[in-house]
Amino acid sequence: MLEGIETGHLTPYRFPGSGCNMAGSAAPLYTIHQYDQGIYKVVVFKGNRDPDRVYVRDREEERHNDTKLDNNFSRARSMVLQYALCNPWDYFFTGTLDKEKFDRHDLDTYQEKLSQFIRDKRKVYQSKFQVLLVPEHHKDGAWHIHGLVYGLPEEALSEFAPPAPRKLIKGGFFNWPDYMRKFGFCSLGRIRDPVATAFYISKYVSKDLARRGGDLGKHLYFHSRPLKRAEKVSDVYLYNPGLEECCTHEYDFCKVGMVSGAHWTFPYQWNGAEAVSEQFLEVPVPLDPLKDFKPWTIDPFYEQVRLF
Repeated sequence: MLEGIETGHLTPYRFPGSGCNMAGSAAPLYTIHQYDQGIYKVVVFKGNRDPDRVYVRDREEERHNDTKLDNNFSRARSMVLQYALCNPWDYFFTGTLDKEKFDRHDLDTYQEKLSQFIRDKRKVYQSKFQVLLVPEHHKDGAWHIHGLVYGLPEEALSEFAPPAPRKLIKGGFFNWPDYMRKFGFCSLGRIRDPVATAFYISKYVSKDLARRGGDLGKHLYFHSRPLKRAEKVSDVYLYNPGLEECCTHEYDFCKVGMVSGAHWTFPYQWNGAEAVSEQFLEVPVPLDPLKDFKPWTIDPFYEQVRLF
Protein backbone atom coordinates (compact mmCIF):
# COMPACT_ATOMS: atom_id res chain seq x y z
CA MET A 1 0.00 0.00 0.00
CA LEU A 2 1.07 3.58 -0.45
CA GLU A 3 1.48 6.66 1.62
CA GLY A 4 -0.35 9.84 0.78
CA ILE A 5 -2.01 8.76 -2.46
CA GLU A 6 -4.47 11.40 -3.61
CA THR A 7 -7.37 10.21 -5.72
CA GLY A 8 -10.22 11.76 -7.57
CA HIS A 9 -12.03 11.96 -10.85
CA LEU A 10 -9.60 12.11 -13.79
CA THR A 11 -10.58 14.35 -16.69
CA PRO A 12 -8.64 14.09 -20.00
CA TYR A 13 -6.74 17.22 -20.92
CA ARG A 14 -4.47 18.10 -23.82
CA PHE A 15 -1.39 20.26 -23.50
CA PRO A 16 -1.77 24.06 -23.52
CA GLY A 17 -2.29 25.28 -27.06
CA SER A 18 -4.74 22.52 -27.94
CA GLY A 19 -7.75 24.81 -27.40
CA CYS A 20 -8.77 23.39 -24.01
CA ASN A 21 -8.82 25.23 -20.68
CA MET A 22 -7.42 23.72 -17.49
CA ALA A 23 -10.19 23.01 -14.96
CA GLY A 24 -7.77 21.91 -12.25
CA SER A 25 -4.10 21.03 -11.85
CA ALA A 26 -2.40 18.54 -14.15
CA ALA A 27 -2.01 15.20 -12.40
CA PRO A 28 0.63 12.63 -13.34
CA LEU A 29 -0.36 9.16 -14.44
CA TYR A 30 2.82 7.78 -12.89
CA THR A 31 5.25 8.76 -10.17
CA ILE A 32 8.65 7.23 -9.53
CA HIS A 33 10.25 7.19 -6.07
CA GLN A 34 13.89 6.38 -5.35
CA TYR A 35 14.97 4.22 -2.41
CA ASP A 36 18.43 3.10 -1.38
CA GLN A 37 19.81 -0.27 -2.50
CA GLY A 38 19.20 0.70 -6.16
CA ILE A 39 15.43 0.30 -5.79
CA TYR A 40 12.65 2.36 -7.38
CA LYS A 41 8.91 2.37 -6.75
CA VAL A 42 6.56 3.09 -9.64
CA VAL A 43 2.99 4.17 -8.92
CA VAL A 44 0.41 3.97 -11.74
CA PHE A 45 -2.76 5.96 -11.11
CA LYS A 46 -5.86 4.29 -12.49
CA GLY A 47 -8.10 5.90 -15.08
CA ASN A 48 -8.58 6.00 -18.84
CA ARG A 49 -5.36 5.57 -20.79
CA ASP A 50 -5.04 7.77 -23.87
CA PRO A 51 -1.47 8.04 -25.21
CA ASP A 52 -2.13 11.60 -26.49
CA ARG A 53 -3.49 13.06 -23.29
CA VAL A 54 -2.52 14.17 -19.84
CA TYR A 55 -5.06 14.32 -17.02
CA VAL A 56 -6.51 16.94 -14.72
CA ARG A 57 -7.67 16.11 -11.23
CA ASP A 58 -10.89 17.46 -9.72
CA ARG A 59 -9.82 19.01 -6.43
CA GLU A 60 -13.25 18.86 -4.79
CA GLU A 61 -13.56 15.14 -5.38
CA GLU A 62 -9.94 14.73 -4.38
CA ARG A 63 -10.62 16.22 -0.95
CA HIS A 64 -13.68 14.01 -0.59
CA ASN A 65 -11.65 10.88 -1.22
CA ASP A 66 -8.68 11.91 0.92
CA THR A 67 -10.49 10.74 4.05
CA LYS A 68 -11.34 7.38 2.53
CA LEU A 69 -7.74 6.58 1.63
CA ASP A 70 -5.97 8.14 4.58
CA ASN A 71 -5.94 5.02 6.75
CA ASN A 72 -3.36 4.10 9.32
CA PHE A 73 -2.54 0.74 7.84
CA SER A 74 -1.47 1.84 4.36
CA ARG A 75 0.41 4.86 5.63
CA ALA A 76 2.24 2.95 8.34
CA ARG A 77 3.27 0.04 6.14
CA SER A 78 4.54 2.41 3.46
CA MET A 79 6.56 4.44 5.94
CA VAL A 80 8.05 1.37 7.62
CA LEU A 81 9.20 0.09 4.22
CA GLN A 82 10.69 3.48 3.36
CA TYR A 83 12.59 3.76 6.62
CA ALA A 84 13.74 0.16 6.38
CA LEU A 85 15.05 0.48 2.81
CA CYS A 86 16.51 3.98 3.03
CA ASN A 87 18.63 3.61 6.17
CA PRO A 88 21.48 1.29 7.17
CA TRP A 89 20.64 -1.38 9.76
CA ASP A 90 22.82 -3.85 11.64
CA TYR A 91 20.44 -6.16 13.49
CA PHE A 92 16.94 -7.56 13.44
CA PHE A 93 15.63 -7.04 16.96
CA THR A 94 12.97 -8.85 18.98
CA GLY A 95 12.07 -7.56 22.46
CA THR A 96 9.54 -8.65 25.06
CA LEU A 97 8.15 -7.42 28.36
CA ASP A 98 8.73 -9.37 31.56
CA LYS A 99 5.39 -9.63 33.36
CA GLU A 100 7.20 -9.22 36.68
CA LYS A 101 8.41 -5.77 35.62
CA PHE A 102 5.68 -4.34 33.37
CA ASP A 103 2.09 -4.76 32.36
CA ARG A 104 2.63 -6.65 29.11
CA HIS A 105 -0.72 -5.40 27.77
CA ASP A 106 0.04 -1.67 28.23
CA LEU A 107 1.55 -0.54 24.92
CA ASP A 108 1.45 3.18 25.80
CA THR A 109 3.68 2.76 28.83
CA TYR A 110 5.97 0.38 26.97
CA GLN A 111 6.52 2.87 24.17
CA GLU A 112 7.08 5.74 26.60
CA LYS A 113 9.58 3.83 28.72
CA LEU A 114 11.38 2.34 25.74
CA SER A 115 11.76 5.73 24.04
CA GLN A 116 13.29 7.23 27.17
CA PHE A 117 15.50 4.16 27.61
CA ILE A 118 16.90 4.60 24.08
CA ARG A 119 17.56 8.31 24.66
CA ASP A 120 19.37 7.53 27.91
CA LYS A 121 21.48 4.79 26.36
CA ARG A 122 22.56 7.03 23.52
CA LYS A 123 24.20 9.25 26.12
CA VAL A 124 25.75 6.33 27.99
CA TYR A 125 27.06 4.63 24.84
CA GLN A 126 27.97 7.96 23.21
CA SER A 127 26.50 6.48 20.07
CA LYS A 128 23.47 7.83 18.24
CA PHE A 129 22.02 4.47 17.39
CA GLN A 130 18.75 4.26 15.49
CA VAL A 131 15.71 2.00 15.81
CA LEU A 132 12.63 1.18 13.76
CA LEU A 133 10.16 -0.86 15.82
CA VAL A 134 6.79 -2.47 15.10
CA PRO A 135 4.59 -3.77 17.97
CA GLU A 136 3.00 -7.19 17.67
CA HIS A 137 0.35 -8.92 19.74
CA HIS A 138 1.23 -12.33 21.09
CA LYS A 139 -1.57 -14.90 21.00
CA ASP A 140 -2.28 -14.23 24.69
CA GLY A 141 -2.75 -10.49 23.99
CA ALA A 142 0.60 -9.35 25.38
CA TRP A 143 2.76 -6.97 23.40
CA HIS A 144 6.25 -7.51 22.09
CA ILE A 145 8.19 -5.74 19.35
CA HIS A 146 10.20 -6.54 16.26
CA GLY A 147 12.42 -4.07 14.52
CA LEU A 148 15.70 -2.92 13.08
CA VAL A 149 18.66 -1.48 14.98
CA TYR A 150 21.67 0.46 13.80
CA GLY A 151 24.73 1.77 15.66
CA LEU A 152 24.36 -0.24 18.87
CA PRO A 153 27.95 -0.65 20.18
CA GLU A 154 29.24 -4.22 20.13
CA GLU A 155 30.39 -3.88 23.73
CA ALA A 156 26.74 -3.38 24.72
CA LEU A 157 25.89 -6.86 23.38
CA SER A 158 26.76 -10.35 24.52
CA GLU A 159 26.57 -13.81 22.99
CA PHE A 160 24.03 -16.25 24.36
CA ALA A 161 25.40 -19.12 26.44
CA PRO A 162 23.83 -22.03 28.36
CA PRO A 163 21.20 -22.22 29.77
CA ALA A 164 19.95 -20.18 26.81
CA PRO A 165 18.16 -22.25 24.15
CA ARG A 166 20.44 -23.96 21.63
CA LYS A 167 18.66 -22.12 18.79
CA LEU A 168 19.91 -18.77 20.12
CA ILE A 169 23.46 -20.00 20.65
CA LYS A 170 23.93 -21.88 17.38
CA GLY A 171 22.03 -19.26 15.40
CA GLY A 172 24.54 -16.56 16.32
CA PHE A 173 21.99 -14.34 18.07
CA PHE A 174 23.04 -11.67 20.55
CA ASN A 175 21.59 -10.55 23.85
CA TRP A 176 21.29 -6.88 24.84
CA PRO A 177 21.74 -7.09 28.63
CA ASP A 178 20.71 -3.49 29.33
CA TYR A 179 17.36 -4.06 27.62
CA MET A 180 16.92 -7.45 29.29
CA ARG A 181 17.43 -6.02 32.77
CA LYS A 182 15.00 -3.16 32.13
CA PHE A 183 12.25 -4.89 30.12
CA GLY A 184 12.71 -8.61 29.53
CA PHE A 185 14.02 -11.14 27.03
CA CYS A 186 15.42 -9.87 23.72
CA SER A 187 17.49 -11.11 20.82
CA LEU A 188 19.37 -9.53 17.94
CA GLY A 189 20.31 -11.29 14.70
CA ARG A 190 22.73 -9.85 12.17
CA ILE A 191 20.96 -8.77 8.99
CA ARG A 192 21.90 -11.07 6.12
CA ASP A 193 19.81 -9.52 3.34
CA PRO A 194 18.96 -5.82 3.85
CA VAL A 195 16.31 -5.64 1.12
CA ALA A 196 14.47 -8.81 2.11
CA THR A 197 14.66 -7.80 5.77
CA ALA A 198 13.11 -4.41 4.98
CA PHE A 199 10.14 -6.03 3.24
CA TYR A 200 9.87 -8.62 6.01
CA ILE A 201 9.62 -6.05 8.82
CA SER A 202 6.97 -4.12 6.89
CA LYS A 203 4.78 -7.26 6.95
CA TYR A 204 4.43 -6.87 10.72
CA VAL A 205 2.28 -3.80 10.08
CA SER A 206 -0.89 -5.80 9.55
CA LYS A 207 -4.51 -4.91 8.93
CA ASP A 208 -5.36 -6.89 12.04
CA LEU A 209 -3.18 -4.56 14.09
CA ALA A 210 -4.75 -1.49 12.48
CA ARG A 211 -8.26 -2.72 13.26
CA ARG A 212 -7.76 -3.28 16.98
CA GLY A 213 -9.45 0.03 17.72
CA GLY A 214 -8.84 2.67 20.35
CA ASP A 215 -5.84 4.89 19.71
CA LEU A 216 -3.65 2.13 18.29
CA GLY A 217 -3.19 4.09 15.08
CA LYS A 218 -0.36 6.07 16.57
CA HIS A 219 1.32 2.86 17.72
CA LEU A 220 1.48 0.91 14.46
CA TYR A 221 5.23 1.64 14.49
CA PHE A 222 7.70 3.98 16.12
CA HIS A 223 11.25 5.03 15.38
CA SER A 224 14.13 7.23 16.37
CA ARG A 225 14.84 10.47 14.54
CA PRO A 226 16.00 11.46 12.03
CA LEU A 227 15.63 8.69 9.46
CA LYS A 228 15.88 9.05 5.69
CA ARG A 229 12.84 8.52 3.45
CA ALA A 230 12.28 7.76 -0.22
CA GLU A 231 12.44 10.68 -2.65
CA LYS A 232 10.10 11.33 -5.55
CA VAL A 233 12.33 11.72 -8.59
CA SER A 234 9.93 11.75 -11.54
CA ASP A 235 6.35 12.51 -12.58
CA VAL A 236 5.08 11.13 -15.89
CA TYR A 237 1.96 12.59 -17.51
CA LEU A 238 1.45 10.41 -20.58
CA TYR A 239 0.62 6.74 -20.90
CA ASN A 240 3.66 4.45 -21.16
CA PRO A 241 3.44 0.64 -21.44
CA GLY A 242 6.97 0.24 -20.05
CA LEU A 243 5.97 1.77 -16.75
CA GLU A 244 2.69 -0.14 -16.73
CA GLU A 245 4.62 -3.41 -16.89
CA CYS A 246 6.69 -2.46 -13.86
CA CYS A 247 3.65 -2.54 -11.58
CA THR A 248 2.60 -5.92 -10.22
CA HIS A 249 0.40 -5.03 -7.21
CA GLU A 250 -3.06 -3.62 -7.78
CA TYR A 251 -5.15 -1.56 -5.36
CA ASP A 252 -8.41 0.37 -5.60
CA PHE A 253 -7.00 3.55 -7.10
CA CYS A 254 -3.51 2.65 -8.27
CA LYS A 255 -1.04 -0.04 -9.21
CA VAL A 256 2.40 -0.27 -7.64
CA GLY A 257 5.67 -1.96 -8.47
CA MET A 258 9.09 -2.12 -6.87
CA VAL A 259 11.95 -2.64 -9.31
CA SER A 260 15.69 -3.16 -9.01
CA GLY A 261 18.57 -3.50 -11.42
CA ALA A 262 17.76 -0.29 -13.28
CA HIS A 263 20.41 2.18 -14.35
CA TRP A 264 20.66 5.36 -12.28
CA THR A 265 19.08 7.26 -15.19
CA PHE A 266 15.89 5.16 -14.90
CA PRO A 267 13.64 7.89 -13.42
CA TYR A 268 14.90 10.44 -15.93
CA GLN A 269 14.11 8.30 -18.95
CA TRP A 270 10.43 9.10 -18.41
CA ASN A 271 10.61 12.87 -18.72
CA GLY A 272 6.94 13.73 -18.56
CA ALA A 273 5.50 13.94 -22.03
CA GLU A 274 8.19 12.95 -24.49
CA ALA A 275 9.45 9.37 -24.75
CA VAL A 276 13.14 8.74 -25.36
CA SER A 277 14.49 6.30 -27.91
CA GLU A 278 13.93 2.69 -26.90
CA GLN A 279 17.61 1.88 -27.33
CA PHE A 280 18.37 3.99 -24.26
CA LEU A 281 15.71 2.45 -22.03
CA GLU A 282 16.80 0.14 -19.24
CA VAL A 283 14.50 -2.79 -18.51
CA PRO A 284 14.12 -2.97 -14.73
CA VAL A 285 13.70 -6.22 -12.85
CA PRO A 286 10.47 -6.62 -10.79
CA LEU A 287 11.43 -7.01 -7.16
CA ASP A 288 10.44 -10.18 -5.27
CA PRO A 289 12.76 -9.99 -2.24
CA LEU A 290 10.97 -12.54 -0.04
CA LYS A 291 10.92 -15.34 -2.62
CA ASP A 292 13.89 -17.23 -1.13
CA PHE A 293 14.12 -15.42 2.18
CA LYS A 294 14.16 -17.50 5.36
CA PRO A 295 12.97 -15.30 8.25
CA TRP A 296 13.77 -15.58 11.90
CA THR A 297 11.64 -18.25 13.58
CA ILE A 298 12.11 -17.49 17.27
CA ASP A 299 9.00 -17.39 19.45
CA PRO A 300 10.14 -14.72 21.92
CA PHE A 301 7.83 -15.79 24.76
CA TYR A 302 8.73 -19.47 24.44
CA GLU A 303 12.44 -18.65 24.44
CA GLN A 304 11.98 -16.35 27.43
CA VAL A 305 10.32 -19.10 29.46
CA ARG A 306 13.14 -21.50 28.66
CA LEU A 307 15.82 -18.93 29.42
CA PHE A 308 14.48 -17.84 32.79
